[in-house]
Amino acid sequence: MGSWSVVNLSELRGTFRLDAEFWQPEHLEVEAALLRQPHAKLGELVTGIRKGVFNILADSYVEEGVPFYRSSNVGQILPKEGSLVFITPKRHAEESKTTLRRGDIMLAKTGKEAACVVIRDECNVSQDVIAIRPNRQRINPFYLAVFLNTRPGMLQMRRWFQGQVQYHLSLPDARQVLVPLPSEKLQLGIESKVLSAEKLLKKASGNFDEAANLLASKVGLAGLEYTTSLYYERSFEDLQAASRFDAEYFSPRYQYAFEILRKSGRPIRAVANLVEHRFRPEKLKSSDTFQYIEIGSVRGDGVTDSETVEVSEAPSRAQWIAEPGDVITSTVRPIRRLTALITPEQSGYVCSSGFAVLRPKKGSDGIEPEVLLTFLRLPIICEILDLHTTASMYPAISTSRLMEIPIAVPKQSVRDEIVSKVRAALKARAEAANLLEQAKAEVECLVLGEAK
Repeated sequence: MGSWSVVNLSELRGTFRLDAEFWQPEHLEVEAALLRQPHAKLGELVTGIRKGVFNILADSYVEEGVPFYRSSNVGQILPKEGSLVFITPKRHAEESKTTLRRGDIMLAKTGKEAACVVIRDECNVSQDVIAIRPNRQRINPFYLAVFLNTRPGMLQMRRWFQGQVQYHLSLPDARQVLVPLPSEKLQLGIESKVLSAEKLLKKASGNFDEAANLLASKVGLAGLEYTTSLYYERSFEDLQAASRFDAEYFSPRYQYAFEILRKSGRPIRAVANLVEHRFRPEKLKSSDTFQYIEIGSVRGDGVTDSETVEVSEAPSRAQWIAEPGDVITSTVRPIRRLTALITPEQSGYVCSSGFAVLRPKKGSDGIEPEVLLTFLRLPIICEILDLHTTASMYPAISTSRLMEIPIAVPKQSVRDEIVSKVRAALKARAEAANLLEQAKAEVECLVLGEAK
């Protein structure tokens, strides 16, 4: 039997909520712990709170411009940049009311609870994101982002979510979240950890970029320019051989890249196996949990997060089991560069069916996972993969076609250097994650210490 909560009629009148979920014992325990210490409602700690841009279509996105964050980009403490899109400066200026700057806060408005601090100089947000401008005289925004990601913070956001088909967090309800107010010294200490984590993540990103630049330059894929010609010609025999008639495919830039790749004489299947170790939730207890990697979990720098999911709520796309050293790459819209390396800590994690799970071969015919990861994330390679997608709404490349894409493998000394850079990046990311977990643990101890 479940736990019971006894609620006074006066409390019901104060919140206008009659649903049992709102009055779960864990919610009441967190609320009681917060009320015993200095605190304020989130709405009292901000100078502005509003939802993002309404009715902006995907065809409004541009390759470069003002960063535009959607619900999928709202990460834990720091944003997820993997599937970040951009809008034009003109459209951004038209939506100036939802402009956010470094130190502002984003909350996920729909789907699930999530919160992070803005680290860009300026950006904008979609309608499924709540844009918050903290009053920095009353609260440190980096501390606030950490608190919202602790168990007390997440439980409160979950408590205020409501809806039938899709849960959402309304602006008035977001204002009701209780926030503890520790000393300024403690808040600054939390900020210091977040800023140190941010620096480590930038270092990791730099190492990944260095590895990519090294690989591209050594195999001849660096500096490929788009053609300035208004047209180019190919013979009918070339069209027949490729079974393609679209002009983009025969762009000199892509044809030059194809020529370089074909020199290796080896397709991806020659250096890596496609692993299809299927996840069988029916063999587990419905109350068990597993770590799930969806497309939105992959960050922009070759690593992936995950979320804990109950077996009873396993999505139908939770299909493949990955192991350390595997490289997972999104077959859906490969232009987004969503490829990641599975780390030792992620052994047995379950991936979406939207991923191809590649296991690099060992020995003289194989390739290091770090090199395969770097190759699949090269912009020119992602463009080539995108050329081989089918469908319009959800363009995807088939795994059979993916495995036939030729791969250029540099000499061993270059590969060793790439491996070193990628491992340095992964180490920096792990250190950053550890700092953020330390910050969360410190705040949780502050909030729940008296309740334990």
